[in-house]
Formats: sequence, C-alpha cells, structure tokens
Amino acid sequence: MRKAIFLAIADAMASVINPDLCPDGIPFVDLWNDEVNQLNGGSAFALPAVFVEFEQIDWRQENNGARRATAGVRLHVVTRSVPTHGHRDPRMAEALALFDLLNDINRAMQALRGDNFAGFQLTTSATNHAHTELVESVERFAVAVQDVTAMRRDKRVVGLSAVVSGPRQ
Repeated sequence: MRKAIFLAIADAMASVINPDLCPDGIPFVDLWNDEVNQLNGGSAFALPAVFVEFEQIDWRQENNGARRATAGVRLHVVTRSVPTHGHRDPRMAEALALFDLLNDINRAMQALRGDNFAGFQLTTSATNHAHTELVESVERFAVAVQDVTAMRRDKRVVGLSAVVSGPRQ
C-alpha cells in the first residue's frame, strides 16, 4: 500500500507544471531520508525536489485480515532559495514562486486516488529557510487507506456444483 502511494505521488509530481520552477514537471521525487540536513554545499539532486515521508500508521484491524487507517504523508518540497531585501526587491516575484508551486502540488494531491487509498487532505504546511541555499517546505497530507495484503483469499472448492433457476410457474 505504501509502495502504491509513493508511486502515485511520484507520477502526480511529474505532472506538476510550474512555469517559473519546473516547466517540465518536478524532476526529482524520492523517499525521505533527511536529505536536506545531510547536504554539505550544493544539492545532489535536481531542484525542485519532493521527498515523500510516511508517518507512523495506526491501523484498525478489520475482518478477513484487512486493515484501515488514516495515514499521514509529508512531502518535503526542496527549492533553491532566492535572497531578497524587502518586499520591493525585484527578485521578490521569483522568491514567491515557491508558494505557487506548493499550491500546484496541493491541487495534484487533492485529485490523487488509487487502489485502496483516496482523499488526500492538506493538514499542515511549514516553510523552513534554515538550509542556506535551499528552502524546505513540508506539506502534510492525511489520506484514508486500506491494506489488503494480509487478507485471506477464498479457497476454491472442487467437486461442487450449483444450479440456479428462476421461479417455477
């Protein structure tokens, strides 16, 4: 189920077009592993980049091995920082393009659905400028999921047959 969600998010991000930051879609999507804090000058991936982090999932068991939950997914959106000097700086529009990109990502996530998951809802947004040349924005989504990987499959019964007929007249 997490694999399917990651792949669906990666496909959705590839279709996010932002004329200022990613005219051909977001070029890099990966699983989150605290990449931003491990950089030592420059980035080892194309920008903008989106890293997908799955929060702890608290499952509710259902019948026949299925389980349901509301899963939290954080998208770490990493862009290049644009230094500005006040709201009248001519680079301000370029600096604020980040927020247009975040709106585009939200739009793509709201429409995202797949087998056993649907209904992404944006719950939290945070923007972090503590990475010198990079800006990390974390967009948290909650989504209803069902995991059926442990469901017992119906057994085939051999040698039985049934005849179904309509009502007698």
